[in-house]
Amino acid sequence: MPGKRIVLITAAALVAATSVALAAPPQPPADHRFELQPFVGYRLGGSFDLDAPEATGLDIESSLSYGFTIGWLLNASQQIDFRWSRQDTDLDILGSLPGLGDHLSGFSVDNYLIEGSYIMGATDDSVRGFVSFGVGATRFSAPDGFDGSETKLAASIGGGAKITLGKSIGLRLEGRWIPTFFNSEQAIFCSSNNGCIASARGDLVSQAEVTTGLVVCF
Repeated sequence: MPGKRIVLITAAALVAATSVALAAPPQPPADHRFELQPFVGYRLGGSFDLDAPEATGLDIESSLSYGFTIGWLLNASQQIDFRWSRQDTDLDILGSLPGLGDHLSGFSVDNYLIEGSYIMGATDDSVRGFVSFGVGATRFSAPDGFDGSETKLAASIGGGAKITLGKSIGLRLEGRWIPTFFNSEQAIFCSSNNGCIASARGDLVSQAEVTTGLVVCF
């Protein structure tokens, strides 16, 4: 399946990048080894294909996102991050479901990712680009009135720029693609009153996100 090939390729890329980073002699900047970045952003895309006669799918509405990144500088050009990002949003029903209409509120998406980054340029450059690869999990919280929150394998591919503003502070701009891998034909979002909404059909929920925030180095 395309989704399985993507996750295998992404995981292999992350393992390769991490192996290279760990094999290199650690050479962090003289003053700093860690970074902390709270961020805000915007996330778009993502849908569940449904196996239901009344509705063909559930679209995740684009909305603001927020979170934080904790980074460990392995050396001057390689970094490992833990990243948490959350999106509070709604679901648009493509069609209608009995008793539910065409809209579900109170839906949220949380990403938990371990990412490896390669940072380009020299340490004294004021702007340095980077590329990143990651693996982790996405948690889809059920909309209001439903149970059945799901946690699934996720990956990330992204890049951006780190801008130095001072000795211990900077700005990080980035964008990433986050595919989450979903089991085909799985019942989702159930309640005692309405039963399960439908069965998800397909194996990939694909989202993109752009974020920015100040980075504190220590």
